[in-house]
Amino acid sequence: MKPFRHDYITSQVLRFHQTALRYSASALSVVAILEGCAQVKRFSRLSEMSAGDVFFVNAGEVWAMTSREGCTALCVEIETALLPQVSYPYADRVQLVDSLVDPDQTREVSLVYRDCIFLKDILETYALFNQKEKASQRPLMEEKLGLTLVMEYNVQNEVNRQFRAVSEDKFVRYYRILDYIVTHLEEKLSLQQAADAEKMQKSYFAQLWKQNDNMTFLECVSRCRLREAERRLLFTAESNAGICKACGFSDSKYFYRNFQQEFQMTPSQWKSRWTQGRCPDEERLPLTEGLRCVAVQQRQLDYVKTDTRLYQQYLWLREGPEAKAAALELKLDLYHPDNVLMLGQQRVLTWYGFDLLMNIVRQRQLSVTLQLRMDCLLESQDQQEFEELIAQVYARLGTRVTKNWKFELACRSERELDQAEKLCGWLQKKLPTCKAVCVLT
Repeated sequence: MKPFRHDYITSQVLRFHQTALRYSASALSVVAILEGCAQVKRFSRLSEMSAGDVFFVNAGEVWAMTSREGCTALCVEIETALLPQVSYPYADRVQLVDSLVDPDQTREVSLVYRDCIFLKDILETYALFNQKEKASQRPLMEEKLGLTLVMEYNVQNEVNRQFRAVSEDKFVRYYRILDYIVTHLEEKLSLQQAADAEKMQKSYFAQLWKQNDNMTFLECVSRCRLREAERRLLFTAESNAGICKACGFSDSKYFYRNFQQEFQMTPSQWKSRWTQGRCPDEERLPLTEGLRCVAVQQRQLDYVKTDTRLYQQYLWLREGPEAKAAALELKLDLYHPDNVLMLGQQRVLTWYGFDLLMNIVRQRQLSVTLQLRMDCLLESQDQQEFEELIAQVYARLGTRVTKNWKFELACRSERELDQAEKLCGWLQKKLPTCKAVCVLT
């Protein structure tokens, strides 16, 4: 992989009753509550968080935390410039979701577990980015976090869940359009204008937009304008009329109506709520005390397994000579014992490192054989989890990568062979460019 600088991440532990209002156009924040509870403001959203919870703040959002009893939180800032370095151009415009788990489908244990893996990595940043003797480990952590954000917590994954592949070129064009919107807010933006800027036909532009965003183009423009309006409202002395003009709203009446619809208050009321009488008292904890607070949360995640077989293969490909790796046939045993964790009587498929591996496969255009043990796929929930994994990877990587995939379904009984034949048919229907074979073992 091409080298890049390694100072994109800062990690600090704060203790507070009230934090200052915060804003960054060039960094996103990942916050883990370590002790106590807090009300979190992000743009127009207010939510209650407690110890063990993690939330994201997208670049361009104004945010703050308030706690009656006092709260301690780990705040990790990641410069968005890191994301294009490890994934796609213009990925610095990515928008994030707080959890991989659909609130209506909490039975997805593997997704809950992957949230825990991400929290474990976030907690680890505190020691890595504050202790000089661990500086050599920082590049790997930056790469892992950057890829995890783009590949897993990207809000686009919610749009592309059902085998709707979006090519890398379309990802790049979508992100580039977002960049165009943010840098031209003062203009009268229309779908036709954005299509012209991207040198696309309007109909093709509309199709690309629908593939990548749950909001309409004009809804997205309005959201970007309101974010910038809130920033100016809370951080500058500009008048409402000046903010209205600078953010591209056609008139003050339209600005007030949109603002009140989003924030449930007028601009003046919202400014008063967040600036008058606010007394920030946040304190950055010394390293020793910060490490102690982080360690309490880390002990609760001792059961989380990150040294999977998939992750070991990723490290070898990442650190080994690229010329040698290109000549290899990459075989991934998804149900290798080192990729599985038993929580009581329940088997959890961690698959930690799979997205990292697939990114290298994408970059180097490697051929991959995915080995499946059919005795691990006899239960309907196991099949659903596998199908969800394949659907998401296909949506993120598209046919350019999956055309080099081959599935080997290992069977040891007639029942397993029957199930394998059905799964082969499903795979060939969903991924027509890949190969799928049943293997008797």
